[in-house]
Amino acid sequence: MKKIALILFSFLAVVSCKDKEEVKPANLGTYLVYTSLNGAKFDQVEVKLNGKVVGTLNRPFLSTTQQSVPPCGSETPGVVLQLERPEGSYSLDAVATLKGQLVTQWSSSVRFEAGECKRTRLTSDK
Repeated sequence: MKKIALILFSFLAVVSCKDKEEVKPANLGTYLVYTSLNGAKFDQVEVKLNGKVVGTLNRPFLSTTQQSVPPCGSETPGVVLQLERPEGSYSLDAVATLKGQLVTQWSSSVRFEAGECKRTRLTSDK
């Protein structure tokens, strides 16, 4: 009987110690943020969501004939920033700089929708 209780206790201890980070809320939406600015005209784009820095871009996304936008689930450090948040509206702000000087900035509202992947391309008319 002690052996069975020990096995059962060990099993429950292992199951209850499962990493809680693995569980993601079911109502998450995804946004891919990237820029098409000429790479010679910026060295960093700082991206904020609701006023909090969520990442930086330091190279433009280069579209090809096979891929005009980044595919969902394809975060590329420095090129494509993938954001996952609970469903809802958020403010998105970004500032591009070159050698510490402001080049351009963006401000908009984005809406994360559960299970959907959307994209925001930061561009310039200049």
